[in-house]
Amino acid sequence: MTLMRRTLAAAAFCALLLTPAWRHARAFRPYAVKTEAKTSWMTVSSKGQEYYMEVAADGAVVTRVATKSSIVTRRGAIKAQLAKDFFREIESSDMITSQNPRDSTLLFYTGDKLKISAYISGEIRRIDAPLKNFGEAFSYAFNEVRKAAEKLPVETGLTGFLTAEPMSEEGAEMQEYRAKAPKGIKTLEIYDIQKLKPLMKAIKQPYRLIPIEDEESEKETRAFVTIHGLYGLRKLFYLPSTRGMFRCQLLEAARRPSADGAGPGTGAAAKPSGAKKP
Repeated sequence: MTLMRRTLAAAAFCALLLTPAWRHARAFRPYAVKTEAKTSWMTVSSKGQEYYMEVAADGAVVTRVATKSSIVTRRGAIKAQLAKDFFREIESSDMITSQNPRDSTLLFYTGDKLKISAYISGEIRRIDAPLKNFGEAFSYAFNEVRKAAEKLPVETGLTGFLTAEPMSEEGAEMQEYRAKAPKGIKTLEIYDIQKLKPLMKAIKQPYRLIPIEDEESEKETRAFVTIHGLYGLRKLFYLPSTRGMFRCQLLEAARRPSADGAGPGTGAAAKPSGAKKP
């Protein structure tokens, strides 16, 4: 009798392993613990050019170079040692780790200006200062990564980027929003925002350029704006959320100069139907 009970129990356990529910649970387990490689993103502004670079600890790199007439995006991987050296300089930089106040001379500074976001002690820190203030070792490591990134192939399959910038409650832009935005726009819960994964990632990592891989994803973003009646234009909208207010933008991944050299080869974007125009 005892042997028969053991046999039946074993058979029941084997049947459980073969059920769809059990297979489903096991298949999703690795995704629950998957983590993204340590990443830092930054923008260097100089006369006539804005250079965005994103570097991961495993060597993955994204760059976007924007001028008045063109935009070029590159995406790929550099040597992991270069990324490792750069992160060592980030984590040992007094400018970043101590969160020094913004240099007052930045208003009159005409050289390269660096805005960098990095994880320090588990939190994202954002520093805005002249590039030269970060020191020679940091500048050297930065330039080595930059030179390697310039050899990466030009990205041609990417539709664009989504980025979000937090707005200060007392800032001028917030005051303008309150004056011009229609009344009754609801503050969105995280439950609603997380349905649009690129947007959720953008507000969790402000100033980072989140790739919009295809036109369908871009359409989903615009549909989200329309459905929730958010205030803005086709390429820019404002997101009131329980995490705060964000200024969100859809950015181009590529733009070629026009044939006559008069300006960009693409025309101005129209307002989407349903969007609340400023």
